Amino acid sequence: MGLSKLSPPKQSLNQSLITELTDRRNLVIVIPSFNDWEALEKLLLLIDEIIIPQGTNLEVVIVDDYSTIPIPHSLTHQEHRQIRAVNILRLRRNLGHQRAIAVGLSYVYSHSDCDWVVVMDGDGEDNPFAIEHLLNVSDKTGNNKIIFAKRSKRSESYTFKFFYFIYKKLYLLLIGKEISVGNFSLLPVYLLKNVVVISEIWNHYSSGIYRSRIPYLEVDVPRAKRLAGQPKMNLVSLVTHGLSSIAVYGDIVGTRILLSVVVLLLILLLLLGLVLLIRVFTDWGIPGWATYVSGLLVLSMFQLVLIGTVFSLIILSTRNQSNLIP
Repeated sequence: MGLSKLSPPKQSLNQSLITELTDRRNLVIVIPSFNDWEALEKLLLLIDEIIIPQGTNLEVVIVDDYSTIPIPHSLTHQEHRQIRAVNILRLRRNLGHQRAIAVGLSYVYSHSDCDWVVVMDGDGEDNPFAIEHLLNVSDKTGNNKIIFAKRSKRSESYTFKFFYFIYKKLYLLLIGKEISVGNFSLLPVYLLKNVVVISEIWNHYSSGIYRSRIPYLEVDVPRAKRLAGQPKMNLVSLVTHGLSSIAVYGDIVGTRILLSVVVLLLILLLLLGLVLLIRVFTDWGIPGWATYVSGLLVLSMFQLVLIGTVFSLIILSTRNQSNLIP
């Protein structure tokens, strides 16, 4: 009798085990990479040390964007204390960073049973120890928003910072809102099904989410330094990246430019009318000036009409294109 009282019933043990398993939550980290294995290898070791909620399974999905450098043996055979699995998804061709993210998210949505998804770069500049902060913010806000890590401090060269500043101001001018986030973000799983059908993330991840109006929140996270190797983002890559983010709002940008063209055209018409009034009703100016000025104004108006026509066609073609779902 004494032993039976001290030993818990087998049913209670099974029930507690089932409860523990159902209470566990899964976190999947998606990392796109192209020939950046040394930095990624160090990043995985840091990810293995992050503080995550108790009872959380940690899994990493690496999207190999058709790297030309083979994956090192040391990366695939790393021993981890906390990371349960590292899956490498190799693409059949190089798609670029943003499209690799889109493919990775679609893969996670189709093949993983998770509660959160973190998207981050593989060079270490997205500080892995900030994941804990993103998880805490998500929990405090009800896990109903995408949490973006806002770049409160950058570690690149002054030249890169200058051109990035120009890009941000141009983005604000053309679209009407600021952009100060990159790929580093946390998605609650119930929003993942909405994100994977956003065709715009095929061009630019954060701009696509901005455009979709999915609720999001930005939190300040300082950028860390690259763990190894040289940055892949040069001036050409930055310009391409910037154009991709602006292209997400192609119809809005085209409409803004078209309206600007109309305003300039009206101003030129007023100036042309003013020139004609001065020429007919006054004796001001040098003989022949009105002809030259009028010709210049007419030529400018003709160019503006051509620009307006081109942007109108771009807007119409953008609206008629079928959306691509990664």
